[in-house]
Amino acid sequence: MIIADTHCDALWKMLHAPAPSFQDANLAVNANTLKQGNVSIQHFALYTSVDEPKAVQRQNIMKQLDYFHQHITTNPQIKWQPAQPLTVSNMYTNAILSLEGAGMFADQLSEWENLKKQGVQIASLTWNEKNDLAAGSGASNSYGLTKAGETVIDWQNNNGMITDLSHLNEQSFWDVIERADRVIVSHANVKALYHHPRNISDEQINSLKQKNSFIGLTFYPPFINGTKSAAYTDLAKQIDYLCSLGAEHMIGFGSDFDGIDYSLSGLNTPADYPRLLEWLLRHFPEHVVKGVAGQNFQRYWKENSQA
Repeated sequence: MIIADTHCDALWKMLHAPAPSFQDANLAVNANTLKQGNVSIQHFALYTSVDEPKAVQRQNIMKQLDYFHQHITTNPQIKWQPAQPLTVSNMYTNAILSLEGAGMFADQLSEWENLKKQGVQIASLTWNEKNDLAAGSGASNSYGLTKAGETVIDWQNNNGMITDLSHLNEQSFWDVIERADRVIVSHANVKALYHHPRNISDEQINSLKQKNSFIGLTFYPPFINGTKSAAYTDLAKQIDYLCSLGAEHMIGFGSDFDGIDYSLSGLNTPADYPRLLEWLLRHFPEHVVKGVAGQNFQRYWKENSQA
């Protein structure tokens, strides 16, 4: 079964490790856990704290790019060919590189050209903050996409980069989805099941359907039910609800591993996916589980990636 995960923060955790290594057992997502979980596709996000000066933020992103190229793409478990279509095998994990929050680069298009050259294929404009491009989920809905943000979206449209809508506030979401050609929600949950500013509403889900988009469900209990604990049944409710909205073909995993303090019970690393999928197969039709596990993302990537 194809397994895809559209968000993890392993690079962020590597940035703060004494000696960065993709074999580090302190990483939820590492070479061993990806192999144990038979993960076919893993997204790696570039992220840094927005509380740092912008110069430091840029340095941190560049360091993570170095880690990605030095420690991850060189690992025999990883296949990274951003200019080629994905080929799925149980012998390796395809890596996809994304940027989570772009305030440190704003509309400096030379920086965006460099990110593309380095292999970034997906980027969100904000984390939770309001920046020069747009407003994140922690900002007032009186703020939305800026002129600088419009410039970046237009550049993404013209250069084959997918726009990630995760972390945007509602006003920015609507501004961006109207302007962007290719969009994804890499890691979020359903607002109708738990009202959190990081989750997406039915109206937003329906707009994503119109864009033939994709939603990666996080395993983070505070987004799922507002507590520090959640079970497989809670994830099943998310899947069931999205199916009820006609979004069955858009659902997948956006774990947020290595960026969360709590996860679903029994799902702490990619090595735990087989147990989750075995449980899901007892509660959903096989074609639904295969779609959620990875086939939906494979379809999305084939239709939206410029590779």
